[in-house]
Amino acid sequence: MAANGAASVETKRKIVSALCKHFSVSPQSESLSDVGNSDAKSLYSNILKLSGKSTPLNGQDEVMKWIGFSESFPQDSKACCQALSRLDDELLVKSVLLANGLTPSEADVIVFSAIHSFVIGLPQSEKEKFLHVFRWMDYIQHKEDFGELFEKIPLEKDEFVPQVRDAPSVGKLEADLNAKKIGQNTKKVEADQTANKSEPENSKKKVQAKKESTEEKKKPTEEKKKPATTEVLEKDKELSVSLLNIQVGLIRKAWKHPSADSLLVEEIDVGEAKVRQVVSGLAKYYSPEQLTNRRVVLITNVKPGKLRDVMSEGLVLCASSEDHTAVEPLLPPEGAKVGEHVSFSGIDGKPEDVLNPKKKQLEKITPNLFTDDKGVATFKGIPFMTSGGPCTSSIPRATIK
Repeated sequence: MAANGAASVETKRKIVSALCKHFSVSPQSESLSDVGNSDAKSLYSNILKLSGKSTPLNGQDEVMKWIGFSESFPQDSKACCQALSRLDDELLVKSVLLANGLTPSEADVIVFSAIHSFVIGLPQSEKEKFLHVFRWMDYIQHKEDFGELFEKIPLEKDEFVPQVRDAPSVGKLEADLNAKKIGQNTKKVEADQTANKSEPENSKKKVQAKKESTEEKKKPTEEKKKPATTEVLEKDKELSVSLLNIQVGLIRKAWKHPSADSLLVEEIDVGEAKVRQVVSGLAKYYSPEQLTNRRVVLITNVKPGKLRDVMSEGLVLCASSEDHTAVEPLLPPEGAKVGEHVSFSGIDGKPEDVLNPKKKQLEKITPNLFTDDKGVATFKGIPFMTSGGPCTSSIPRATIK
């Protein structure tokens, strides 16, 4: 990255190449030949013209904002991390930067291109710090065909390491193995002796076994179907909303996050002896005063963790419009009691005590959460129900996360 804060020629080349692939435009065009002396906004405009497409008016400012972010992405490692933290906060309530459903936009391609070379060099330990950025980049990699332009960002999977109690010494292991071998040899000798004595009987058994085996092959085995059925049931269980502990809450107090402009901190009453502290990415849409004494719906069995050094013990569920210009917490009905659990007709099951982040349960379930045409919150079309009726939003056909 250039020292003056402007994007380097190499970064601009990557942005141009990625945008050309995104819009199916040839990067050899004359209007794109002088990358070194052109700014990113001009290059973007030229690519748009070549593609014959245009950005919707309500998205132009957002694209320009992200081009500015990309051009000014710093060179210093510490400053880079601060910029990534701001991006991580932005992605807290978004799947993509500029929404077109769940399809990445040119803004996503531009930012991905600008930060890729820095992110690829981050150690595995940093992924926890910028979790939303890494998930977003992984998603962009799968949705966009960049060819060989960018090295894949590896997302390491956790390995299962079995616990071994009172591991025996090497000497004991060798002794056990020797004893096992002697026992196996003894059994083999005994078996051979028995076989020699009862050859006629063994021949009969072999014929009978062969007959039974042939009959088994002729039967349609239901047992062979069982593993597939079990696998489907297990998969359905992984995707079931019953794993989530969703409760009605009341925000008693809210304030701005001390070190993140896009975050708010709330104290939420869910009928427990102690209020829960929750961090939400709602500062862009609500002031603390607007959220105070507001009823909300939240997941209370997410694993507690820090968001920018502030502990969060839940996840407030929000409805979001397609372009993310409107975001609001789901609203339980007036008759719902604080602390009561949200239910789903026909879906039974006990919530997990604490969701396991390694299983990515939330990521598997939330794509099935949305509001219907009337703004009723649903899981696969089944309403979020309380004793006072369904939970709702003023945003119809919205995603919920």
